[in-house]
Amino acid sequence: MKTITIEALLRWAYCEELPKAETATVEIGTAVMGSSWDAVAQQGVLLCETVSDGRINSYGVVPVLAWYGQEPHEDAFAVHRAVGELASLDLDVPQGWAPLAGLGLSEEEQDEALRRAMPRLASQNDAGVWRLRGKPAELLRRHAILGGAPHWEAETPTARFVTVQGKPAWFRKVSQTIRGKVYWIEVDGYNKRSGRPYADAYRKTVLEPDPAQAAIDRAEYEVWHASLAYLAEVLSEPGLLTAHRVLPPSAPARPWEEEIVPLTA
Repeated sequence: MKTITIEALLRWAYCEELPKAETATVEIGTAVMGSSWDAVAQQGVLLCETVSDGRINSYGVVPVLAWYGQEPHEDAFAVHRAVGELASLDLDVPQGWAPLAGLGLSEEEQDEALRRAMPRLASQNDAGVWRLRGKPAELLRRHAILGGAPHWEAETPTARFVTVQGKPAWFRKVSQTIRGKVYWIEVDGYNKRSGRPYADAYRKTVLEPDPAQAAIDRAEYEVWHASLAYLAEVLSEPGLLTAHRVLPPSAPARPWEEEIVPLTA
């Protein structure tokens, strides 16, 4: 049996074996849903001469003319079935999740970035648990075909003062009583009559680039990596593969936490 990493096995299945199947083949296992990554496949990311009508086959890839009609390896079918079953995989955001290491942010800045990022990358259930919205099966197929991993690198944000139409923006807080309860709200802190800020006005800063986007990108990377690790475990069960022995992902789980060792002469 050939020993192979899960990333290489996926690329072999979706780029070398499953493109052999004809467009009209009967689906095996979970159906491939039409999605954004289909369009990528249709644009010929395999860099091979495809069937003239350009239709994808039952496995979501464009059949390759040189292999058209040949039977894919049975291990490729097993991989495809296992990937399809990932659609039912739920990935919860762990307690204390902190994906913004290495960006030089204070704890307060990280908390604020995550507060804004969470509704865009996860849904909260009745128990208060955040569950990632990432689609594991789609992520694995996309990167099997395109290669590489989801983007996770980010520039170190810098703070700049908030402006309005190129002028400094000022803010202040005032109290407002509603039904006997006092609320503090933030309002414009610039006194237009006097042409100057109020005495209690303050300025605010924002971080650029927005670290919330880095949290979203890194969440997708973690979904991809966790799915790879889970798939490698599933495909390691005896009898599932006939010609391959699967190794865990070669990519690090959280590369932004890897210690950087300086080069020495």
